[in-house]
Amino acid sequence: MAKQTSTRETPSNTDNAPTPSITPQPQALEVDAPIISSELYGTITAEAMEKDSYLTVDSRMDRLDITIKFSIKEAPEIRLNDVVDSSGQPGAREILIPQKYLTMSMGYTLVVWYEGTVSGKPAVSLTKEVGVTFYSAEQSKALAPRLKDEHIYQNTPTYDMHDHQGDEIVEIPIPPLAQVGDKIYCSVVIEQFSGKPVFYIVAYGDALTLKDIASGKKLEFEIPRGWLARQKPLYESITCQAAWITSGEEPQPPAEVENPDEETRLPRNALQIQHRRTAAFIGDQGLENLQPPHLRQSAFFDDKWCLNPELTKNGGDVDAPQLDTYAGDQVCFYVSGPGYESKSLGCVEIQNDGDPASIKLPRCVIACLFNKSMTLSYTVKFPNLDAAQPSPDRVVNVLTPRLSPSEIAEATHGKVNLNIFSEDATAFVQIGDYATCANYCWAWITGKHEHGSDYRSDTLIKEPVTEDWMNKGVETFIPRDTLQKMDDCSDFELHFAYGFCEASDRSDAIEAPAAKFHIIQEDLMLLPPTVDKAEDNELEPWNARVGLEVTVSYLRMSEKHQIALCWERPNGLYWTLEPQHGSREGVVKFRLPAEAVIESMGETPKIIYTVTTTCREKAQISLPLNLKINLPTRLNAPNVLEATPPGVDHGIVDLKVINGNANSFENSMWFLRKGHTCWLRATGTGENGNPHTFVVYANRVITEEEAAKGVAESVLRADLDKLKDNTNLTLTFSVSTQGSSKENVVCPPRVLTVLVPPKVRYENFTGQPTRLISEGGSISVPTMNISFISGPGRAGISTFSATPGMLEGPALVLADSNSATSAQRVRLGLTFTCKRVRCAYTWNHYPTTVHFYSPSGELLRTVSLNGNPLNGWIDVSAPGGSVIGYMEIHSSDWMYFDFFTFWL
Repeated sequence: MAKQTSTRETPSNTDNAPTPSITPQPQALEVDAPIISSELYGTITAEAMEKDSYLTVDSRMDRLDITIKFSIKEAPEIRLNDVVDSSGQPGAREILIPQKYLTMSMGYTLVVWYEGTVSGKPAVSLTKEVGVTFYSAEQSKALAPRLKDEHIYQNTPTYDMHDHQGDEIVEIPIPPLAQVGDKIYCSVVIEQFSGKPVFYIVAYGDALTLKDIASGKKLEFEIPRGWLARQKPLYESITCQAAWITSGEEPQPPAEVENPDEETRLPRNALQIQHRRTAAFIGDQGLENLQPPHLRQSAFFDDKWCLNPELTKNGGDVDAPQLDTYAGDQVCFYVSGPGYESKSLGCVEIQNDGDPASIKLPRCVIACLFNKSMTLSYTVKFPNLDAAQPSPDRVVNVLTPRLSPSEIAEATHGKVNLNIFSEDATAFVQIGDYATCANYCWAWITGKHEHGSDYRSDTLIKEPVTEDWMNKGVETFIPRDTLQKMDDCSDFELHFAYGFCEASDRSDAIEAPAAKFHIIQEDLMLLPPTVDKAEDNELEPWNARVGLEVTVSYLRMSEKHQIALCWERPNGLYWTLEPQHGSREGVVKFRLPAEAVIESMGETPKIIYTVTTTCREKAQISLPLNLKINLPTRLNAPNVLEATPPGVDHGIVDLKVINGNANSFENSMWFLRKGHTCWLRATGTGENGNPHTFVVYANRVITEEEAAKGVAESVLRADLDKLKDNTNLTLTFSVSTQGSSKENVVCPPRVLTVLVPPKVRYENFTGQPTRLISEGGSISVPTMNISFISGPGRAGISTFSATPGMLEGPALVLADSNSATSAQRVRLGLTFTCKRVRCAYTWNHYPTTVHFYSPSGELLRTVSLNGNPLNGWIDVSAPGGSVIGYMEIHSSDWMYFDFFTFWL
């Protein structure tokens, strides 16, 4: 019985298993090559393979197992498993060859040999090489692919697209020797002999399954109708061509051909079905099942498509959904609506097959159709088509946009109080995201007359929308006399409407939500005085930045009355104002400068007035107005001019790039006046990690120039150098508007990040003359005092051949010119203390020690050198919180020290 060993048929790229040797083994008996039953003249045809193929061995073979080996001569990387026959039959036994081995060898030369024993000794046969052919031209007629809807017309195979709907089907018969895993490749070509053939790849590498083979049915693959429709509709032919890869190999690129007529687009290593079926081609250029365009931002609701303009602030996106596109297609999009003629949105040129077709829908086109229906469509045109084909329409209901409610600048929490401003009111509104699409604007107010009847006043009537309004919003004045005609303490509404696109009638305009306000008329008969910039006895200083008016109003005011206003100051005195006579209208106003408010910010001054009449000897005193003056809110944080970036929190103050002091600056604020006193305090983190606070200036009297331009002062470098690196520094500016020590206004703090450079000193002995000393001598340089404590020979400062970066020019030398017989002891007394020392040593041959001491003589660190390496670096940091005061070098070696760096 023959059995097949279990290994892979086709190795991976990393499978480097060698092809089995076909050379007879040493001392093996050579026997006859196998005889293959299906072979004829050295060839096995596909027809012969339809029957079982047997291999007959030499009649001398023993009963023991015989191993049959296979190899493909031209493709040794294709692995064919050994077949072992264990039937035990002696002599010229027949062994079945697996049919799959033969199909895998189609188009190649199959090499076969066997191994076994003769009379108990190893035997190896000669090899048999046999060519295995693919299906013949005659067989390929039945195996050639064909179009399912092809028919004979006037004795000519013809394919007419008008005969069917949908995609066309290519039928490919399954060959009689098909094996699981065989791969099919198929293409169709039109205009084959035009010099520019057009191809469609029907199938590429689809592997046969057991189900495919067992079904006995033809394989079916689709040619999209859209592709067929784009071909020349008349006087052309369509050819189907197919090929198979049965060896398990990967497909190779198509073979290059000089004549385009011979191109197939099939893999060069695929076995081609020789028969190619050609039919006359009659095209139908109509595109089936075109879908309506789709606006991505729309939604299907209540059986219709709707668009919320909130989703298309930057325009919309229109797609041609499920459109089967091909290179060269042109898809053009259109939009129309009630009163809006059809306009092109543009065309999309398809560059690659399958590219999507989409176009932007401008937001102003959408604005033209607010609260209307919008109709979208597109057309498809391709090179062989005379007239573009239209899509079905898509109707989208464009909803009304959400517009912002309007505002009145002088309103406080919805109240328009005529007591706190004396001019016309300012109405404003943001048009919103579609502002650039608006062309006209309307504005009006509605309310109640004093006698209760309805009241309306138009402010804007079909006013063209300006570019400034588009960018900043609509702003218009409401005349004060218009507001005064309304009932006191009544509600009224402010309305705005906009015309978009070409809409010029109010009826076509889109109205913004009405804004409700409450009107408060001027006080006429209240006993306490009133302040025009205040709201319910509360004053925002900013509203009084140009001064304010105090209104005195009471019943039966007469021109004969003399009215004196008294405004209490923080120092207990009163502002001096000229008395006034009463008026027939019942109202008298007193003007106070902004300074009256500024000095009382954060206070509640008492305001009264006295009335002297001709009928009373004693002046009458009014009820007081206790006016709460808030602290100012438009305050500036102090700045350091050298901060990067300037004028923002967490700006960087890098002391490495600042020479000397930094510069603080407090911008001028509207309320600053000459004579005010101010403070600037700084809080940060000291070098030891504890808080560190210092005063930049205190009780500084502001000058007239500083009030106008700002307060500037140096921040001392000495204070900044005490800060810890990469920590926050907070500057706080405060001011007394009363000219006292009471800081009633504190500005927002400015938090900066301070980068403090490490304090480093260097000693390279540059420019030092040669100076050599012996025991008891000393040399002084800016960073250290060099003392020769004990030992023979000389030491000091000298030059030697350079070791770049480690020894250059003058340097510290020990045992100059000749190593000493005993160690020298040289002390380097630093002129400062430091936390870390780094230096280079060169030419070290013998043991040397370097000791590091605190200023009090405590040994901190010891570095030992032993001549390996010859040159190197010493880098020592003081432990804990200690510092280095001096160093001692013990050495008998002629060596050098240079490039000292000290971190203070």
